[in-house]
Amino acid sequence: MIGIIEKVVVDCLLQEGGDELRQDVFLAAGIPNDRVYRMDKHYPDTETASLLSATMSVTGMEEAQLFQLFSAVFFDVVEDVFPEFIRMCDTSEDLVRKQAKIHALIAAGSREPGESSKSTDKFQLKDHGPYHISVRYKSDLQLPGLYEALVKEAASLYGDEVALSRGDCPEGSGATIMTVKWVSIAGHPTEYAPEFQDLQKTWGRGALHG
Repeated sequence: MIGIIEKVVVDCLLQEGGDELRQDVFLAAGIPNDRVYRMDKHYPDTETASLLSATMSVTGMEEAQLFQLFSAVFFDVVEDVFPEFIRMCDTSEDLVRKQAKIHALIAAGSREPGESSKSTDKFQLKDHGPYHISVRYKSDLQLPGLYEALVKEAASLYGDEVALSRGDCPEGSGATIMTVKWVSIAGHPTEYAPEFQDLQKTWGRGALHG
């Protein structure tokens, strides 16, 4: 996993409980206390999984809570490191469509041969027209909930509203297909608003809402 994931998790720990909390989580995860995560370096998926698991265990956060906190801190990091991506985007749809490029750009700086292409291959975006995309996601860690949290946070930042759904890839490859539809942009309904309202009646507002 590229180091931005680990870096953001550490930033979350520092924000929530200072360096004492970071040390407690590192100890629980079996990570050397002097580890400094770099965005241009890849780390074993097993270490990433241990870091996430230990964070939830030590803090008592549920996965959804951790991913929500992660998403807010993540965009702070992106705005600091890659401000041009934020400036280029007028809506959360613009930003989410560029997410794979952001991920690939970070991975391209990897110091380890072959690792960059692994990161780039994790996301494949399919364009279904305005306000509608699907993303094929495949990773050994399988964290589709993290991607969905990032999409919801992006929508919140821009005052947009999204409807999300998730399913297994029909090819049976172990990948996840995530569908994103923008219901409103800056408060203005899109063509998917009536569809979303029907879903609200069936499933309730919390089920598919950003």
